[in-house]
Amino acid sequence: METAENQVPIRDRIKDLNAKSYYLLVALSFLYRASSSSHLLKWALSLVAVAAVLPVQDYVESKSGLEILRALKVTTITVALVCVLFWIWTATAPAAPAN
Repeated sequence: METAENQVPIRDRIKDLNAKSYYLLVALSFLYRASSSSHLLKWALSLVAVAAVLPVQDYVESKSGLEILRALKVTTITVALVCVLFWIWTATAPAAPAN
């Protein structure tokens, strides 16, 4: 069990989640460009954009509010990743060009 001295401050944890969301957003934007008709990719891109871009941690001061914000970001990123994984496993491979 971690003591209070060993735990990463909640604001730093939220910043780490924002960085991860940003990288996922960039990756999803390239996937979306290649397959823009997928509803799963649209959902994933939208969820990650909300998690990455919304600067609500600047407006929340209480520790419990920051914990809720962190949990929402984790949930949003997780749902987006599930959408991407489901898209990967259900997408059909493009047809090979005929020679």
